[in-house]
Amino acid sequence: MKKTIALLLGLTFSLAVLAAAGSGDPLISRSYLEGDFFRTLEKAVSDRLDASDAVIRSGRTPGEAAAGAQELLLKEGDVFSCRTGVTATLLGGEAHASGGVLVDVTAGAEIPAGQLLQAGHRYIAAESAELTVASPAAVLLCEGGGTLTASPAPDCFAAARALRSLNLFQGSGSGFGEGFDLHLAPTRGEGLVMFLRILGEEKQALAWTGSHPFTDVPAWLDRYVAWAYAQGYANGVDAGQFGCGQRLSSVEYVEFLLRALGYSVAGVDDYATSLERALTCGALTAGEFAMLRNQPFLRAHVAYISYYSLDTPVSGSSQTLSRRLIAAGTMTEDQLSAARAQVSTLRLS
Repeated sequence: MKKTIALLLGLTFSLAVLAAAGSGDPLISRSYLEGDFFRTLEKAVSDRLDASDAVIRSGRTPGEAAAGAQELLLKEGDVFSCRTGVTATLLGGEAHASGGVLVDVTAGAEIPAGQLLQAGHRYIAAESAELTVASPAAVLLCEGGGTLTASPAPDCFAAARALRSLNLFQGSGSGFGEGFDLHLAPTRGEGLVMFLRILGEEKQALAWTGSHPFTDVPAWLDRYVAWAYAQGYANGVDAGQFGCGQRLSSVEYVEFLLRALGYSVAGVDDYATSLERALTCGALTAGEFAMLRNQPFLRAHVAYISYYSLDTPVSGSSQTLSRRLIAAGTMTEDQLSAARAQVSTLRLS
């Protein structure tokens, strides 16, 4: 693989060599480009690959990587600038090459500007390179120095941490991105659990001894589904099927939030208007409405809109959802204040 990368680097810099040779008074001599410079670059690349291989061979999870390896939790529009020889692996989400020269070590090919990186592939900066995040949340494992230019986009990781501190959002147990898996699509089962937590009824659900008629419910979800079925909160997708693993859409999850806030009731089947009704009642801003209409729905969106739903007044009252949960003993004032302190980015307007 190192020979492949060396050949790619040679091709990458051949234009620079030719330019130096063809100009009347080159700033950089051809002998320097072909000699000292290329040898220095090749050594930097080789050293980075050796270090990266050592991390992979060690069997560590990304969060336990050796010194020099760093896991970055990024948001849409963030730009990571890395110097020559730095390696990066996209663990989740989307990012694209946006400047410099980036080589896909796994595939053995140079990446043109604008091309999305493939998750799990290892990339190396053949020259100083830039990566720009193109999804609401992304996780990047980098080995070597770099500079992060933060965008003003909402920080879904911060929202997820805040909700986790309130016992309202949990990860799926993966070994990276703090286990939140914000780059993945949520399922109907996950959406139901979030709904019951925001409603303040998780404890009742876990203590419920009633049954349900569905045959596709895993053990971890069984009590939640039984409670929701008994309360009339949710029905199945077909005879005997709850559809636990089916992808949850934005309109379905927003309908859950509207029910938790008292702006909708079980039995409403017109999910097509959920976003519009949420916008009208103030559960969504215009920017959030546009975001949910235009982007594939992810766990990142679940964390984001669930966090800000805490500020939404319950139907027929000036009391916000967070105040209602405090009154019900689901959280304390101090816990809410500590959670809010974790989110520094602004809400979409």
